[in-house]
Amino acid sequence: MKKHEVVEETKKLSKEEATAKAKKDMFLDIAPYLIIIFFIVVIRTFIATPITVNGSSMDPTLKDGDYMLLYKLVKTTRGIKRDDIVVIDTASGRLIKRVIGLPGDVITFKTETVEDEEVVSLYRNGKKVKEKYISQKAINDTCKDGWEICNSELKIPEDEYYVLGDNRGNSKDSRMIGTVSYDEIIGTTELVFFPFNRIGFKK
Repeated sequence: MKKHEVVEETKKLSKEEATAKAKKDMFLDIAPYLIIIFFIVVIRTFIATPITVNGSSMDPTLKDGDYMLLYKLVKTTRGIKRDDIVVIDTASGRLIKRVIGLPGDVITFKTETVEDEEVVSLYRNGKKVKEKYISQKAINDTCKDGWEICNSELKIPEDEYYVLGDNRGNSKDSRMIGTVSYDEIIGTTELVFFPFNRIGFKK
């Protein structure tokens, strides 16, 4: 009788062990996927996430429908720099713009006559700055509606940034919404990864 009880107990333990082993095997099977999901969440939340360009306000640098990577970590590791393309979180949605002025900068767009032609030029902290990323026509469009930034100095407050679209004739930017705060900037972007004929870094 005792032998029978021992055998039954051994069988019972074997079933429990089998169940435990099955659970362990199942966990080991799904563990890699859980790890992948965890890292995807961490990366998307703190490091980088894909975004889509919506509209033509950054033409010709960025095109409507471009798929890009938004770098969130750059904001804290190296900070925001002049000419960076940034993504801003505003009350009316996210905007992609270029940083024209940093906190403390004094900027103005002056109307000048060059070779009998009236042109607009960017002055930052008293020095003329060449905007190499857009055409002269786009620069002239900065002041076509007589915004405050044109022909008068504007000092950017601390922790604020002045941003403009590259397509100055068709862009909702700091001329309308004012300077943007550091907290409103989600991160920087420069890499287009789709469509394939647009792959590359855009400056």
